[in-house]
Order: sequence, then C-alpha cells, then structure tokens
Amino acid sequence: MIAFRVRTVFVAMIAAALSACAGLPERPEITAQAQSQAVIPGLGEVRLWEDAPASAWNAWRARMEQERRRDGRSGRLEMLAISAGADKGAFSAGYLGGWSEAGTRPEFDIVSGVSTGALIAPFAFLGGDYDDELEAIYTGIDARDVYRPRTVQGLLGGPALATTEPLEELIATYADAELIESVAREHARGRRLLVMTANLDAQRGAVWDMGAIAASGHDESHALFRKVLLASASIPGFFPPVMIEVESGQVRFGELHVDGGAVSSILAIPPAVAFDDQANGTRLDARLTLLYNGALEPTYRVVEPDAFSIIERALFTAIKQADLREVLILKDYARETGLVLDIESIAPEAVKGEQDLFDQPFMQDLFARGRKRGLAR
Repeated sequence: MIAFRVRTVFVAMIAAALSACAGLPERPEITAQAQSQAVIPGLGEVRLWEDAPASAWNAWRARMEQERRRDGRSGRLEMLAISAGADKGAFSAGYLGGWSEAGTRPEFDIVSGVSTGALIAPFAFLGGDYDDELEAIYTGIDARDVYRPRTVQGLLGGPALATTEPLEELIATYADAELIESVAREHARGRRLLVMTANLDAQRGAVWDMGAIAASGHDESHALFRKVLLASASIPGFFPPVMIEVESGQVRFGELHVDGGAVSSILAIPPAVAFDDQANGTRLDARLTLLYNGALEPTYRVVEPDAFSIIERALFTAIKQADLREVLILKDYARETGLVLDIESIAPEAVKGEQDLFDQPFMQDLFARGRKRGLAR
C-alpha cells in the first residue's frame, strides 16, 4: 500500500520526526550483527533477506525443487508476482478472476506479494476457488474497513496518524485457520508463498516464507502469518509499524516492520540471484507473470503550485521511476536467461483522476478492467 496519498505520508513523516516513536514499547539497543542473525523463536528458517547472497537464495531454491520432484511435479516453473499499489490492487484481483474464467490460469509454483499484493497473494496462491473472496474484498470495502484516523494523537507523539484495527479484523476474517492450513498443505508439495516487509531497524527487505510459517506447527504460527500480512501493508507513519518478536543468541527483542513497498514495490527475482544467474549463463524453463497495480507509463497531470502538491508529485515520480528500473532489470534478466516474462499493468487513463483512498467506484472500475484483461489471456 506504499503508493497512496503521499501528502498524508509527508505529514506522517513530520509527526514521526517529532514523536520519536512514542507510544511503542521501550526498545533495547541491539547491534546490527545480532539483528542480522535474528530468528523467530521456535520457527527456525522462515525468512530471508531480500538482498541475501545468491548462495542463500540458491539453497532455498534447491530445497523447493527437491520437494517439487518428490511430489512428482516437473516442467516449467510458473511464478506470479503481485506489486504494491494500495486500492489499485483491485486490478490484480479482477485480473485473477478473469484469468480463472478464461480457463488458462496455471497453478503457480511461486507466488510473491508486496503491500496490497501481499494481501492478494494467499488467495492467488490457493487458486480460483478463492476468487470470490478477492472480489468481495476489492469491490466491497472502503476506507472504514481498513483504518481509523488518529491524526491528533499521531501529531502529538503517537507512532502513526491512523490505527489499523479494521484491517486486522479483515485479515483475521479471511486469513482464517482453513486458509492457513491450505497454504501449509501446498507448501508441502513444493509450492512457495512469499511476502516482503520492510525491517525499519535494518533498512532491509525481509522475505517471509508464508508456507513455512503455516506448516511449522508452532502455537503462534497463525498469529505470525496474519501479523506479516498486516506489516506488509502498514504504510509507514500513516499506519503503526508492526512489532515482530525475534531472538538472537539469548536475547529476545522486537523488530519494527512496515510496508514492504518501502524497499521495493515488486518482489520477483532477488538482486543477487539475477546477477548470479546472468553471470553464470543460467537458462530457465520458467514463466513470471507480474501484475503491476499501477500505470507504468507516465500519467500527465497539471500540478498545483503549492508545497504539498509538488512534494506529492515528486515522490510519486520517484516511486514510479524506481519501479521502471526494476522492470527493466527483469526484462534484461529474461533476455539473458530465457525466462518468459509477462507484465500486466493498469492503463494510464484509469488512474489519472484523484479520489479518496479505497474509493469503492474507483476500485470496482479497476476490478472490471482487470477482469477484462484476465479474460483475454
């Protein structure tokens, strides 16, 4: 959800600078080395750094391939990456539904999501049986179903300008025990569901293996599953950060996690893997479909000559340019490795106007546009 009304984010950044994160528990001083070795108590290896070395990611990939072979599954690897984009996630929700109706939607081996893409990812991972849930969420909710404004408290020293109790309730309703257990079963088949959050302390992306969490059998696995989804969609400064308890050696402490879009709007091929595969001449029998919840083309707009409008437009431009660079890297990787790359994004004219966050008619229009595109697959 990182890309939304940046005016609100800017005010939140000022508030955060004044508040010094008041309202959160006192936090111990932890060294960077201790933090880099932190794990979730009782769960073991359920996450990787997005910028981890290729050796770590290749070991992860080898374990997945071993489980795929054991399940009797081989052939082309099907991957789906769903980007950040706040309420524009309605486009991906509609696209997936239309793709199911077209009868050409594959069973994905790897599904990854960031921010609103993280909220969509579990449903996309489990297949067309969950399309109705996606439609209900992305055409039926509004801002009241996501957050409650707490502007005064935020400006006076709180950690955010809004609370996310409604979003927590929404996640708990849909990411119920049945869904989480279904994710665990698919994980055992060698399929993978990945969600990225931004670790504010480390300034790094944390990639969570949601199937490993679901399949762990730990008493807190369901709570952690939902907490990671909440964290990946928690816009920094506007929504409170999510505290996740970890341990390093004998020390337990809380990490602050926020919207994964603070690191990147897209979680697809980790940077070290992209470099390593190209350097080694790796050839892939794989297809990656990227559902980008925004317009990749420039969207022209006459900017009002006031400070907030200028800052908002500049930050949106910076985010878009970063995403374009990410897409160019993916295209280059595809050319070098033989990866089949399909990129689906929103037409610029659909996102030219200004509307409130989680405006229902806007989301319903994007859902319909996405469905039409999915039907054409």
